[in-house]
Amino acid sequence: MDIPLAQQVLREARIPGWLLYSFQGSNPLALEVLGLGGRALSRRFAYLIPAHGEPTLIVHAIEETYFSDLPGRRAVFSSWTQFLEALRTHVVPLGRVAMEYHPAGGIPYLSRVDAGTVELLRGMGLEVVSSAEVLLHFQTWHEADLAAHREAAAGIAEALTHALGFVRARLDSPPSEREVQAEVLRVFVARGLVWDHPPMVAFGPHTANPHHIPGEARLEQGQVLLIDLWCRRPEGPYADVTWMAGWEAPEEAHRAFQVVREAREAALAHCRQAYAEGRYPRGFELDRVARGVVERAGLGGHLRHRTGHHLGFAAPHGNATHLDDWETHDTRPLIPGLAFTIEPGVYPGPFGVRTEVNVYLHPEGPEVTTVAQEALERL
Repeated sequence: MDIPLAQQVLREARIPGWLLYSFQGSNPLALEVLGLGGRALSRRFAYLIPAHGEPTLIVHAIEETYFSDLPGRRAVFSSWTQFLEALRTHVVPLGRVAMEYHPAGGIPYLSRVDAGTVELLRGMGLEVVSSAEVLLHFQTWHEADLAAHREAAAGIAEALTHALGFVRARLDSPPSEREVQAEVLRVFVARGLVWDHPPMVAFGPHTANPHHIPGEARLEQGQVLLIDLWCRRPEGPYADVTWMAGWEAPEEAHRAFQVVREAREAALAHCRQAYAEGRYPRGFELDRVARGVVERAGLGGHLRHRTGHHLGFAAPHGNATHLDDWETHDTRPLIPGLAFTIEPGVYPGPFGVRTEVNVYLHPEGPEVTTVAQEALERL
């Protein structure tokens, strides 16, 4: 945990302190920031980082040794009354603290502290605000993370080439969705890449379901094929790409793909322009731009999800800024060091189309780290 960075961010945001609270893993964001993942924590704890001064860990007596690597003083409790007294002594005097909370649950990825705990602190006279923009500075990638992501992206590119070659070789006896999925995983395993759950492969009408689970359906002439695959190095963040092909697919599928490609490029251009102007765009802005392209093309009624998501370590869908003004109104900025997908899609049936690239934000602006598909690939 980089305490000086946290305190610098708190001072810039004019927030007196950051209270990282969790009970039995209820706040994975706090555990991730503090490096406590995988520890068997059965009691509640709170780690207070003030904008000035020494941090304080409020910890149960039987688990104090679990936190030996966290700097700062200790306030050890055993009873609930002692826990409350520790809060009154160390936290309440600050008057206002940031926590993993978002007003009205507006961004579920941030709403990790239970309502009862927030009520408790407010009842003590403490103002609780969202840690959203403080937390972002601990969800960025380092150079090693970016390098690991590039390796994962290379693995995805190889897996796509292999999987599409497998399909082409089998057009006289078309494979099932699960067979193609197995070919993707064969490449991942050979490269030492890992995943939280297997990739999505969808044929024909199944492509109209953005989160289809592959089954025994076999590709038919006149259908589109969608492969959504994600993986990472064991020590790194995810890469996540969607690719589409068609076996003599209808022209409306090709036209719809061009619409989502234009939406993807419009969102990317907006991000580049914002950085050129010296500002960080908000997640909802890029979603609005992409959605505007789709709506002007007359396909707005076939939208089913946001434009993109943060790329995480534990899962491809991370917890930082999303490109979202659809499922949520994500007001968080896209700051340097964050990585995310741009993946607009429309699902009119009997097909759906989506295109996806990964983007890493350098201080000077966005870099697309994966291959951008320009047209529906013909098998």
